[in-house]
Amino acid sequence: MNIETRVFKVVGKQKLHCASCEKSVRFLLQQLPGVQRVDASHKTQEIRLVIDAQRLDLGQVTQQLDWLGYEVTEVTA
Repeated sequence: MNIETRVFKVVGKQKLHCASCEKSVRFLLQQLPGVQRVDASHKTQEIRLVIDAQRLDLGQVTQQLDWLGYEVTEVTA
């Protein structure tokens, strides 16, 4: 296992607006293999993932978020 934390920022026109948006993002991303935890915030427009990097392709994350209508970019510390 290679546990990492990754942070994505919603940058497109469609934003996270409410707790329901956060719940949808959490539910969808938790279905991906290797995702340990998902936190989404409509206040900061950030989606924080704790993942097993050996099991998850980050392209899957952006693809799923795109499917929901959210354009994201990864935030580097």
